[in-house]
Amino acid sequence: MTQGRVYAVLTGDLVRSRAIKDAYGEECIHRLKDTLAEIGRNYTVPFSIYRGDSIQGVSSDPGGALADAVLLRLKFISGLDHGSSALRLDARIAIGIGTVQYLPKGGSAGEGDGEAFRRSGLELDLMKEAGRGITVKTPWGDVNATLSIFCGVLDRTIDGYTKKQAEAVMLTLEGLTQKEIGERVGTSQSAVSYRLKGTGYDLVQKILEWYRLQISSRI
Repeated sequence: MTQGRVYAVLTGDLVRSRAIKDAYGEECIHRLKDTLAEIGRNYTVPFSIYRGDSIQGVSSDPGGALADAVLLRLKFISGLDHGSSALRLDARIAIGIGTVQYLPKGGSAGEGDGEAFRRSGLELDLMKEAGRGITVKTPWGDVNATLSIFCGVLDRTIDGYTKKQAEAVMLTLEGLTQKEIGERVGTSQSAVSYRLKGTGYDLVQKILEWYRLQISSRI
């Protein structure tokens, strides 16, 4: 059934998970589960949590996978924050693009196998050593070369966000206007504009659109 079809496998783990869980307790787990359910609601295999702090899901929309990874991180960051970057909820997320030989039915994504799974798992191991937050490996070398640069830009950009900036960028990427964001979070449009200033959200949008176009043109 999956022969020849290209999927995205997103594999990740929480950053500083022990300290986060000690600080937030059950609130951390609830936030994690709610966010994964929201992002992965239309996934072929929804996100599952394994080993306590690792996640994996399978999407049949590989062109949207990078946006999903960015939104996951922004939702984590904006949801829980003690005001210290060392204690905010965040994750490393590795995206593997490719074919899949086996997809579990009713089980966890960790039971699957194929190119996309192997790429995702290998990239997660590598990015831990490199200190990266988002990475993508596709079957196409030219795309991978540019993505390596763009993912570095995304990492540096997202790592610099405050909780309120992450929330404003997240809602912008979800299609809300500045006025709508203000109404959602209970502040003025001018305050939202101030929060977005210097976040580079327009560059983030351009990278996500470039990625989507590159993937859609190849599958």
